[in-house]
Amino acid sequence: MKDSEERQLIKDAKSTFIKWIIGTILTAIVGLTAFYFNTSYVIAQNTSDIKEIKTEVKKVTTVPVLNQSKIKNIEKELKEFKERQKENHKENKEALKEMRKEQQKMMELLYQIKRQNN
Repeated sequence: MKDSEERQLIKDAKSTFIKWIIGTILTAIVGLTAFYFNTSYVIAQNTSDIKEIKTEVKKVTTVPVLNQSKIKNIEKELKEFKERQKENHKENKEALKEMRKEQQKMMELLYQIKRQNN
């Protein structure tokens, strides 16, 4: 091969590689953003459901003894909702940590690419 052909081949390979990395990074950002907002929506929805159940339980506390089993069932459901909400909150924290790590990695890659181009 001639030197000019080799140089052109190297330039084309670099360009393709850089475009591939940037495309991957952008795709990851879009996907992680969608995941973040979806989980935030689900947590907000669960929180509002828990608040509704709490208000219902407060209304029902003065009910006769016949309805005490219903009250106990509602309290059990409330506990389950709280546990689920805590689990979702933990998962979201972990997901955010992972997303931040990924973003940091992406930024490092972009800086490396920029340095290589200069």
